[in-house]
Amino acid sequence: MSTPSTLTVEYRNTQLRDLRVATYRKAETAPETAVGIDVNGEALEPGNRFWQSLFHRFGLTGNIFRYFTYDEVLRRVVERNPDDRLRLCIERQTDRPNYRGRLLAVSSPRRPVLTYEQTKGLVGKYGDEKPTYYNGMLTATHTPRSGEHGFSIGGDQFNNRFVVEVPVDGFGQPRIYLSLLRQVCSNGAVGYAKAFRSDIRIGEDAVYTLERALGQFDHDEGFAALRQRFESAQKSWASVRETLELYGTIAKMRTDGSLSTTGLLGELNRVAGDLHALYGVANLESLSSKRQRVLPAKCRVYDLINFASEVATHKAPASAKGRLQAYIGTLISDEYDLEGTAEKVPEFTDLFLNMN
Repeated sequence: MSTPSTLTVEYRNTQLRDLRVATYRKAETAPETAVGIDVNGEALEPGNRFWQSLFHRFGLTGNIFRYFTYDEVLRRVVERNPDDRLRLCIERQTDRPNYRGRLLAVSSPRRPVLTYEQTKGLVGKYGDEKPTYYNGMLTATHTPRSGEHGFSIGGDQFNNRFVVEVPVDGFGQPRIYLSLLRQVCSNGAVGYAKAFRSDIRIGEDAVYTLERALGQFDHDEGFAALRQRFESAQKSWASVRETLELYGTIAKMRTDGSLSTTGLLGELNRVAGDLHALYGVANLESLSSKRQRVLPAKCRVYDLINFASEVATHKAPASAKGRLQAYIGTLISDEYDLEGTAEKVPEFTDLFLNMN
């Protein structure tokens, strides 16, 4: 999701006792589903970050609502915290008059927060392209302080980049992920894994802390490690397990572009080969994990990385981009199942998908 000009993010302080949950049951014996939060007479739609932050703040878990109603849980929390105040973050779209405000995270009014407007200005100032927004997070791609340092891996040219994710709803800390930009197709492969992540600890002056991080960030060792994993990916056959994990990640996403999920999976089958026919099984999931790890697909790990980053960059809706990049991050942070089993480096495909 891009950053629409009609998007506004509002911050409002209130007391926990002022929140009322509107619920719905499909049947009398069915569990409750929360469909709205009433805040001083205004009905708002609760997002997943609202519940995550509320649970985190009061030490709750999501399964508590399997045994108690929402009213019961909130009433007991208020009893224990009668004067507790919350800062609410509300997402609004001004061009949609019938659009209910969406509740993002709750946080302590005493905790510093990077507001939407502050963050958009900062990441836009230092970023290489227009920042994107989705579900309380602003994301932007940047060039490290020392420069992009163009280099070649096999026949492909890359530049160093890093991606910053900033929660503008007060829940969590900003994070920086190392990234490589493949020039031939403008695909950005992001290392969404702890091995390639840096957390930004926000102090009292949150704006200064973020601006300093954006202007000064560099990580020579991290970029060198990322390049090494890409080099090894070109020389490693992809395993059935690694291919199935990408297949599953794509199968779960809802596409809103020109290519359907079915079409994407068909293209992945073309890249990796017909594994069902190759190994004579109708259900590859029936193979043990150990067996899946030693059976090769018809492509390199590098092909899986490029396919996932191409889908994430050009085809996936905002809700799925993070999961695809997380797949890449997990893949490259561990040893590949068939590490170093492919000797000769071929000329890799520039693009797998039709970009029209």
